[in-house]
Parts: sequence; structure tokens; C-alpha cells
Amino acid sequence: MRRREHGYRSSTAMNTLSSYDITVLFMGIALMLGSGRLLGELFRRLRLPPVAGEILAGIIIGPSLLGRLSPGFFQWIFPAATRGSTAMEAIVYMGVVFLLLVAGLEVDLSSVLKQGKTVFTMSAFNIALPFAFGFSFAFFAPGFFGGQSDLVLALFVGVALSITALPIIAKILMDMRLFHTDFGMLVLASAMVNDLFGWIVFSVIVQLASTGALQAAAVARTAALSVLAAVAILTAVRALINQALPWIERRTEWPGGVIAFVVSIALVCSAVTEAIGIHAILGAFLAGIAIGDSPHLRAHTRDIINQFINNIFAPIFFVSIGLRVDFIGNFDPALTLALTALAFGGKFAGSLIGGRLSGLPVRQSLLTGSAMSALGVMGIIIGLTALRYGIIEESAYVSIVVMALATSLLSGPLIRAFLPAEAGGPLTRLIDASSFLPRLAAATPGAAIRELAAAAALKTGLDSALIAGRALERESIMSTGLDGGIAVPHARMAEIGAPSLTAGLSPDGIDFDAPDGGRAHIVFLILTPAADPDSQIAVLAEISRVFADESIKRLALRAADHIEFIRIIETARAQEKRE
Repeated sequence: MRRREHGYRSSTAMNTLSSYDITVLFMGIALMLGSGRLLGELFRRLRLPPVAGEILAGIIIGPSLLGRLSPGFFQWIFPAATRGSTAMEAIVYMGVVFLLLVAGLEVDLSSVLKQGKTVFTMSAFNIALPFAFGFSFAFFAPGFFGGQSDLVLALFVGVALSITALPIIAKILMDMRLFHTDFGMLVLASAMVNDLFGWIVFSVIVQLASTGALQAAAVARTAALSVLAAVAILTAVRALINQALPWIERRTEWPGGVIAFVVSIALVCSAVTEAIGIHAILGAFLAGIAIGDSPHLRAHTRDIINQFINNIFAPIFFVSIGLRVDFIGNFDPALTLALTALAFGGKFAGSLIGGRLSGLPVRQSLLTGSAMSALGVMGIIIGLTALRYGIIEESAYVSIVVMALATSLLSGPLIRAFLPAEAGGPLTRLIDASSFLPRLAAATPGAAIRELAAAAALKTGLDSALIAGRALERESIMSTGLDGGIAVPHARMAEIGAPSLTAGLSPDGIDFDAPDGGRAHIVFLILTPAADPDSQIAVLAEISRVFADESIKRLALRAADHIEFIRIIETARAQEKRE
């Protein structure tokens, strides 16, 4: 024991970690990662967000439970104010930076700009109303937060309720097979604008909290620096990344070279924004946008980066949330309920007003509000940062974490509640001899769409070039390649009165840039009436549901004609009903 203490003192003098520090650090990280992944996987199997399980793991091994049951062991494995705890804090903080990188990778600036005023109108109200609700609540009812009226606190609560959890929303849409619909694209693009605005404003709030300056000049300076950083990274840095990625892919081993490049850029941008007085997380988020917007970053590479971060750094970060405070002792039911109600109310009100002004039907506006309500990871990160800078107390932090989880857990069921019960009819009614191509000659997505459009033209009476042009325009906004060898190019057209479906088989496969990197062997061209958004959602969801089974896909790929193809679909639907 004396030798260990001597080693610790020596290492302290040399400003390095002792053997004892390293032992405790590695044991703590192993416990955090192992428990987080275990409960995260359990929640995944229960069809709940894994992040909820990871936070629960932190509550179990944190001061809420382990700290009460075995305070000695808790203090040993998670010591306070040591070099080991500082090292762990650095690892956790790197996890935050990487999570913001992943969130930025989900943002596609091109798709936002191509969708025009609908996205910006929807985003404006989805930002403004929740922000107003949160700001007013904190400013005029400061007793809920244990203090007096405070501008920084009010600004923070406004941002916390107006931001969205882009990764959570994308995952919910993927799980519900709505990711590639026009509704899914609208929600994602609106969430992208929300997050970009939210993180820029939050960086200003953090700077105000850290300097204590509330003068107009200080606010203007921080806001100007944030905007300049965003413009520089999204223009000059983005152009450099776009030029460098092809060179890196050609001259380095894939995917290692690209991953190292992406991580390096994220860390450099984080360091620069931190150095100029803006929070590092904004740099990581902007770097992710700049990298993800490059056409040279394949969906499969992005998926590998997501897997690396979400399975290593994310569990450590989310477990650390439960380690910071006593969730049992600091839980405030009234504040939690108030924040959750305001979060849902603000998002639904913003989506309804923005949707109606954009000409969207009420049902789709409600669907958008359900999806945009998920605050998830982003709300938690904002809460943690606010706690670190002393903007909020521990009870408010706990309420924000619970509110963010509640909105994410309820978002999916709310979407299901507002989905149309049935639209467009089953696939078997939409496919006939003229709309089934047993062997596509095309080798590229564009050629496949044109080949299917020619068949769709015979069925609908429309010009094949018109159909192909609309579908290719939609494809340029977001790839329609799905995991598992399916592609679903589609278009909404005012010229038709009912859904039309054309299917083609490609034994060799066509690269539609699917997230899993696989080639599409079954390609569906979906045409739906412009005035009936429900039909597109219903048809695409049924395609995804029917062909979720690998054996069904293998059988379908061997179909010789439309009759055999329809029989396979009917078999899949019968199996689904039995299950």
C-alpha cells in the first residue's frame, strides 16, 4: 500500500497518471461501456430507444443506486477530483463531440435547399413557438427552477424545447419504414434547419454563461463569431473536404482512411470553435454537416462511422449522464411534467401552423409534429452542457433528461396514431403484367428509373420522360436505396388520380447507395397522386414490411412473371398475419 501511495505521489509530481489511476480509470470505463451496451441492447430488443437503457445503466451504477447501496465501491471506481476522473471526463467529452459529428452527418444541406419554402416555414414555426413557450415559462415562472428571473436561463430553456433529436427522428422513421417517403424527407429537412439554428443560438448562450456578460455588444460579438464559423466551415472547409475525399478513398485503405480523416476534421473544427470562444460541440456539428454533404461520402461509410461512435463513445457518454447526479433525490415531478407538456405543445402547435401555411393537410401536419417532438440526444446534451456551466441546477437537469427521453419514447406511438389506416390498396392490386419487369437491363439507378418509367407510361398513359424526370428529381434529393437489396424510387404527380406501382428485378444488382452498402435487386417505381400524401406512405410502408423477410426476397427475385411475384407477396402477407 505504501508503494502504491508513493507511486501516486511520484506520478502526481510528474503530472502523469499512476498505475493505480489507470487501473481505476479502465475499470470505470469497462463498467460504463459494458452496462450501457447490455441495457441498451435489452431496450433495443424491447423496441425502445437504446439511449434510455444506457442512461438507466448510469442511474443504476451512479449515485442514485450504487452510491446509496455501496458508497465505498462507488467512490473507488468513480473517484472525484483526481487525475483519473479528469481523464474520464475528457473521454466523456470526446463522446459528446463525436455524437454531434454523427448528428451533423445526418444533415443534407442540398435536400434542405431543394425543398424550398415548405421546409423553412415548417422549421420557423417549429423553432419559434417551442422557444417562446420555454422562454416564457422560465422567465415568468422562475420558481420552478429554484431562482429568480434570469435571461440566460430563459434563453436556454427556449432552445432546449425548440431543438430536435435528428438521429432519433431518423431512426424512428427508418424503423417505421417512412424514412424515404416525402413526409420523411420533410421531417428530416425541417429537423436539420432546427438543429443548425439551435446549436448556433446555444453556442451564444454558453458563451454568455461562461463570461457572465449580457451586454448587447458581447451578445452581438458571440453571435457574429458563431455565424462566421458556420459560414466558413460550410463553405471553404466543405469545399476542401469535397476535394480531399476522392483522393483519400483512392490512396488509403477503405474505410480506415476515410474514418481517420472524418474524425480529424471534426476535432480540428471543434478545437477552432472552442479557441475563438464558441463551444466545441458547434464545431463538431458543423464539421459533420460539411462532411456529410459531400457526394463522395458513401452511405455505407457513414453507417460504419455511426456504428463506431454509437457502440463505443455513445454508451460511455449516456451512462455518464446517470453518474453526474442523484436522479432519485433530484427528481421534480412538477417541473418534468411542465417541460414535457410544453415540448409537445410547442412542436404540435408549430407543425400545425407551419403545415397549414405551407398547404399541408392536417393529418400530415400532425404527423410532422409527432416526429419533431423527439428531443432525445440533443436535448440531453444541451442539458448536460447547461449543468456544466451552471445555467441550471441538478433538479432541472434531471427533469430535462426525463423530458427528452419521454418525448423520444412517445414520438413513435404518436406517429402510428396519426398514420392513415389504409391507402392505395395492397401491392397485389397495383402490379399486373404491364408493370412487372422480370429482368432489368439497367446497370445504374438512372437507367433503372427510366426503364421502369417506360413501363409505367404504358399503364398510366403519361409520357415516360415526364415520369422519369420527376423520379430522378426526387432521387437527387435523397437516395431511395433501402437495406436488404430493395430500392423505392418514387414521385408524386398531379397528372394521376390513383397510385401506380412498377416493379423490376435485377439479379446483378444496382447501386442505389443504400445505408448497408448493398446493391438493389428489387426496384419499385412508385407514383402517387400529388393531392394524396397518405397513399405514398402506405405503399412504401407495405413494400418494406412485405420484403423484410430474406427468404421472401430470395423467392421474389426468382419470379418468372407477375403472377408468381404476386403469389410470393400474398404468401408474405399471410405469414405476417399468422405472426
